[in-house]
Order: sequence, then structure tokens, then C-alpha cells
Amino acid sequence: MPPLTFDDLKKRVAEHVKLAVGADDFDITSAKLEEVKGTWSVDVEYKKPKAMFSDTAHLVVDSTTGEVKEFRKGM
Repeated sequence: MPPLTFDDLKKRVAEHVKLAVGADDFDITSAKLEEVKGTWSVDVEYKKPKAMFSDTAHLVVDSTTGEVKEFRKGM
């Protein structure tokens, strides 16, 4: 099965960021496909509604299923 494209990854990350921290507004600041591990490693910057400052998170996403393997807030 081929890995998720960057566009597909961005959609999955949007779902997970909304679910995890309640933010709709986010930017992917770094994304790397780790083919050997079968994962995408993604850094995001997001801003919650009515928040003055943005925050960051790191996600490790399965490159074929889109399942989140790891989520760390404030990285």
C-alpha cells in the first residue's frame, strides 16, 4: 500500500489537531516521511479560538493508515 500523500496527511492532521486540542487553525511547520519506520513525523503550530498565542505539537502518523502513533503537545 502506498504511503499517504502530503495532502492526505494534512487532512488527517487537521482531524487529529481538532480532536486533541480543539483548534481549526494550524500550520504544518515540518513533515518528514520516514519510509523505513512507515510513519510521517509532523510538527504543527496551532492557535485555539480566542487564544492570544499559538502553541505547537508533534505527531507521528502511520504512513498508510493515517492512525496517530504519537502526539506530544508543546514541542
